[in-house]
Amino acid sequence: MKAKEPFVLPLDGRPLEIMVARHAQRRLHCRYVFHGPRCRPGRSPSMRGGCVGDFKKAWSTACKKAGFPVGRVNGGFVFHNTRHTAVTNLVNAGVPAHEAMAVSGHRTRSVFDRYSIPLKEQTRAAIRRTSAYVETLPKSPTVAPMTASK
Repeated sequence: MKAKEPFVLPLDGRPLEIMVARHAQRRLHCRYVFHGPRCRPGRSPSMRGGCVGDFKKAWSTACKKAGFPVGRVNGGFVFHNTRHTAVTNLVNAGVPAHEAMAVSGHRTRSVFDRYSIPLKEQTRAAIRRTSAYVETLPKSPTVAPMTASK
């Protein structure tokens, strides 16, 4: 859920494969997709972290195992960075903004735009396309001299 409202996200490709694999490993007593080490029948999941428990701790452990620095103080990764990466990838893949906003759950264009980090190559490509377009324009002047009125 985003902003305490249900949020449906249709999946395809690799994200769908991941969720199908997780569904195959589901635990019938638990409504969550990802399970923590203490997930068992009769145990209530955390109100904040669901079945995983302390998500920050799980994120930190995963980053350390992968060899990445963790946390803003250390110049490392924070989970929220994945949101920026996802929006940037959507935009750079050419997904129209209104569709990318539907995927990311952003309601306003101004907030969505803060998440998209333009790539230099994307900017170069835009300039190349503009230059190519300008080259196709007529070379003869389209301005006609004004004639004196009678």
